Amino acid sequence: MASGEEELPAALGWMVGLLEPGTRPGVFTFFKAVVIALVGCVAFMLFGLDMPSDVQFHLKIFLALSVALMILTIWFFGELQIAMAAAPAAAEEKKEK
Repeated sequence: MASGEEELPAALGWMVGLLEPGTRPGVFTFFKAVVIALVGCVAFMLFGLDMPSDVQFHLKIFLALSVALMILTIWFFGELQIAMAAAPAAAEEKKEK
């Protein structure tokens, strides 16, 4: 390891894309998973635990906001992938002119 780089264990190989500069598809997948986990945790807290009604009221609001964030995130990443797929074609068309 003369170059100063440390080797990651094979189990952590998926993190390589997250640690490199730039935006990789793994970042989008990881963010989607985090938002889905957030919705799952809040839903579990709301429906799985016995809490006072004033706490449940706030959890319902937080769950609604989390679901809205999840929907917007998935929509935005879908639109971003469409735009990124169209970018090379637009750049090539610009070169031809």
